[in-house]
Amino acid sequence: MIFVGFLRIVANLRTSMNEKIKIEVYGKADDEICSGCEGHDCGGCAPGTKRRTSELVHEFSVLLAESELGGRYAVAFVESTPENIARNPDVERLLSMASLEPVICIGGRIAYLGGFSPDGLLLELRKKQ
Repeated sequence: MIFVGFLRIVANLRTSMNEKIKIEVYGKADDEICSGCEGHDCGGCAPGTKRRTSELVHEFSVLLAESELGGRYAVAFVESTPENIARNPDVERLLSMASLEPVICIGGRIAYLGGFSPDGLLLELRKKQ
């Protein structure tokens, strides 16, 4: 009986190890945001350096897929509508207080907010390895 229980635990671990960790980016697809502000606020960006949120998420998805981490994560863009943000109570609570998009959740938990750099996020994921 103990051996059967052990086999179930091992089977569950294998299943969870094969599942990709979700990275969800909550935001407004057409919002133009900075793609890597270093040491200044977004108002200091030169014209043309801001990009649409959806473009940045796509760029990050490609970078991640081509990296050594591609098999571990699944990226999804989630438009910040009341219905969509209600799926994550922490995101809903945060965005009900202030407009801080994009909000980046990794494994269902808020990890970053207010800006998005595809290269920077990939670097942060590598640091966590």
